[in-house]
Amino acid sequence: MKKKTTADENAETKRKVRRVLLGARLNDTALYLSDFGRYIILMIVGLAKSIGRGIAKLARFAYSRSGKLTSALMKKIGYFLVLLVSPVVGVVHSFKRAHKDISSSMKKKGFGAAAKSTLSHLWNFLFGSNGIAVTVFNIAAPIICVVFLFNIVSYASNLNYCVRLTVNGKTLGYIENEQVYYDADEILKERINYLGSDENISLEPTFAIELSDGSEPLTKYQVADLILEYSGVSVEYAYGFFLNGVFQGAVPDNQPIKDALQSLMDKYQAAHPDAQITFRDTLEYETAGLYLSGSIIDTNWLVSQLTSIKANAGYYIVDAEDTVETIIEKTGLSKNQLDLLNTGFSESEPHEGQRIKIRDEIPFLSVNISVVEEYDVEVAYNTEYYNDDTLYSGVTRVTTEGSKGINHLTAYVTYVNNIEVSRRITSAKVISAPVTERIATGIKTPPEQYSSSEAGYGKFIWPMEVGKSKISEWTVWDGGYAGHYGIDITAYYGAPIYAGASGTVIHAGNNYGYGLCVIIDHGNGFQTLYGHCSTLAVKVGEEVIQGQLIAYEGSTGIVTGPHMHFEVRSGNLKLNPVDYLEHIYY
Repeated sequence: MKKKTTADENAETKRKVRRVLLGARLNDTALYLSDFGRYIILMIVGLAKSIGRGIAKLARFAYSRSGKLTSALMKKIGYFLVLLVSPVVGVVHSFKRAHKDISSSMKKKGFGAAAKSTLSHLWNFLFGSNGIAVTVFNIAAPIICVVFLFNIVSYASNLNYCVRLTVNGKTLGYIENEQVYYDADEILKERINYLGSDENISLEPTFAIELSDGSEPLTKYQVADLILEYSGVSVEYAYGFFLNGVFQGAVPDNQPIKDALQSLMDKYQAAHPDAQITFRDTLEYETAGLYLSGSIIDTNWLVSQLTSIKANAGYYIVDAEDTVETIIEKTGLSKNQLDLLNTGFSESEPHEGQRIKIRDEIPFLSVNISVVEEYDVEVAYNTEYYNDDTLYSGVTRVTTEGSKGINHLTAYVTYVNNIEVSRRITSAKVISAPVTERIATGIKTPPEQYSSSEAGYGKFIWPMEVGKSKISEWTVWDGGYAGHYGIDITAYYGAPIYAGASGTVIHAGNNYGYGLCVIIDHGNGFQTLYGHCSTLAVKVGEEVIQGQLIAYEGSTGIVTGPHMHFEVRSGNLKLNPVDYLEHIYY
């Protein structure tokens, strides 16, 4: 055996010293790592305890406030918190186990075993079945998949598909859908079928769905232009003119049309500054495109047509007996319409031979003149009948005079060529309400003098003095003037008038054109009227007997001289009094 030299011993000693120093350093490093791990674990444990205490306080507070109602909710929240905190708890437990294993290995087997245990636990902590990497992957993988799926759906939904249009073997481009082609086909028909044109273009379209390349799809007008361009017929670029949707032709320049139409609008607006002016016809002249050369028309000719007169004004010639009312009835126009056509029409009496405009000239293009009008209208009153046991049967009496109400209306009115075509009431304000007319109807049983033997055919006595009075105007049935349904008896001013038969006075007073008059109800359906009296001798409700003085001859109402107008009535029917008088004098 070789004897060790001093140099060898010195080298061996140095190696031992190095191992001791290295072991001390490793031991210090392990202790440092162990202390650091302990510090981290204590921090996490403290944080978890703080979170737990906070959650417990929150749970106690919520439970004290909501009681049983929130107990189920708190269980759900607790379950959620357990799921949320469980990874943290697992990490804490892992750190505790790691610290315990590392400390035990250090004490029993030294630094090497402690380092090996540290590396093992670190590997398991990072890549074990419950490690951070696996946990993160388990959480992140579904999220990544959802995000990926969402991106795929978004991408697919943002893809644009369109229809590739091919006509007669020629690809025209892309359109949104097949309807665009069919709309373009209708446009072509309008352009080709101009004034009986015999042009015919055969079309065979095919459609294919393709992914869009991002370019704008063709409009129906562009498709129509392309078909015309590739059809081989003679076409020109122009502006189509459509009247009420019907193609009238195309013009190279549409500016003169714009100017002419604006000039028409300005003329009407100047005449009606407060009105809304619109063309009654639908005009379209802004669409530019390719049109058959045979459909091109002269712009000036079209302007002259649009500004021409379709029909001249019409007039009514006034007759000698015409009034404002009869003209309104004969023409079928309202007073307001005639006032529009003839300034001041309703404010003056028409004269024979006067020309009343009943129709304005009708232009080729009519316009709507819409204005707001305010005016008053009368409101008819109602009539109410009721039984009155103080009046004899067949007798009626007006106890409350009816009166019409007045409403103030605001209306939106539209005229075409000064003829009203629509009227829409926008507001109505009651100025005065109508008053209901009340009429009492007698139900009292009449006395004996109301027998039909005293009032009926040939039973009425002559109502004035015999020998001093005579008929001055016969009835319409006996040759009198139209509308005269009684006889006029004249004697002298103030001559007495007598009841033709017994009855009850149901009217004693003024009665429009009859003037002061008396009406007697005879209880068997007959009534007699005595008009144009100067003075009355009876009052309403008074019972009279045949031959009793009831009034005096006069000239009240519409008359040409003193006389008494005598009528016989049955309900609303006026009878010939000559047939009901015992004797007549003329």
